[in-house]
Amino acid sequence: MQKEGVDYCFSPVISMPSLRLVLVLILQENLHSYVMDVKTAFLNGGLDEVVYMSQPQGYDDGTRKVCKLNKSLYGLKQAPRQWFHKFQQFMNKVKFKQSTSDPCIFIRKEKGRKIIICLYVDDLLIAGSDPDEVKTVINLLQNEFEMSKSAPATEFLGIRLVFTPTELKLDQEEYIDKMLKRFNMSDCKPCSTPLEPKCTSADFANSDLFEGPFRELIGSLLHLAVTTRPDILFSVNCLSQLQEKPTVAAWTGLKRILRYLKGTKNFKLVYKKLHNPNFNIDLYADADWASDTIDRKSVSGYVLMFCNCPILWCCKKQNCISLSSTEAEIIALSKSLQDLLYYKSVINEISRINNIYIYEDNQSAIKSVTNENVCGRLKHLDVKLKFIRETLINHCISVKYVCTENQIADLFTKSLSKCKLYKLLCFCSVCMRD
Repeated sequence: MQKEGVDYCFSPVISMPSLRLVLVLILQENLHSYVMDVKTAFLNGGLDEVVYMSQPQGYDDGTRKVCKLNKSLYGLKQAPRQWFHKFQQFMNKVKFKQSTSDPCIFIRKEKGRKIIICLYVDDLLIAGSDPDEVKTVINLLQNEFEMSKSAPATEFLGIRLVFTPTELKLDQEEYIDKMLKRFNMSDCKPCSTPLEPKCTSADFANSDLFEGPFRELIGSLLHLAVTTRPDILFSVNCLSQLQEKPTVAAWTGLKRILRYLKGTKNFKLVYKKLHNPNFNIDLYADADWASDTIDRKSVSGYVLMFCNCPILWCCKKQNCISLSSTEAEIIALSKSLQDLLYYKSVINEISRINNIYIYEDNQSAIKSVTNENVCGRLKHLDVKLKFIRETLINHCISVKYVCTENQIADLFTKSLSKCKLYKLLCFCSVCMRD
């Protein structure tokens, strides 16, 4: 029998940034893309250990005997992992190479042709330069597993995909409608921003405690924020800090985000096709220094772009208190560089990179990371500074200054006015499109 806490195992799925990266490549390299899903995927896996189960209801012969499992089945803690191993073995058999950076990306390159397969549990996104070769791979999959019929990639994991010759539009309008209905906000009055400008979590802390589906709404909004709506990420992050003791004011703040989504549900993440793709990585990093009056910890924010298309965005409160805005910027830059290095390795496996640029709006931070001399007031950040400098040199990364008005990462460090919010959203490829 399965033991609690022992017979549990992890099965990987493709990350959202990796998925968006593949979608960018489909657009920029004119790849042919299809989606499929495996029927009863977990029944395909084998078992590495002996597992017994009680006789199923309706088949009990009264002998009190138990069944020894020969293959995995739904409800078994090992089932997701065993299915992944089965798919992994088949991909290796048909000469696909598994990405060492993201294990749910499989690549095959032959004679200048390329096929990429992305796996999310039992959902597949298949893209390739040669349509005939893609169809051959689809046939191989259908012969090995029971699968749905392949279809052009118009929707994947609840994300609507609209490809045109010049752009790719991603949205989750249907998901937003369902969320509004679930939380009884379908008829709410729309508003123009997720939160009032310059709001912090401290503004919502001093209020009566709230009892209701606070965590459920946070989770629903967070899924949307990390998938196709970066414009609400800071607001959701800000209010999620009150999950332990949610207040009525915080619940009102969450409903305001729903009101904002009601008025902007037709906003889309729009990737533009470049006539001559530059295959550059651009990282915009920023920090809001000591903005939270409760703990005075700063907020890091950054967005990673490939071929001018955002593939990763992040908003995170820093773990320590910074004594200056320069310190906060250096901490944010150190964290963002770690993600840059990871996705650089993913990109190198499936495509190529020309140049890498980092955009900062703090001149003091730029001087600190490009100058080998350590300022006395930054000696406690010596490890982070050395990591940043070494990374810049080893990976040929250029640091450039960008004025605060054009710093896209501002979206993820503070609550903005309507004018600035909409301006930066255009830079971040989020806009209203039919």
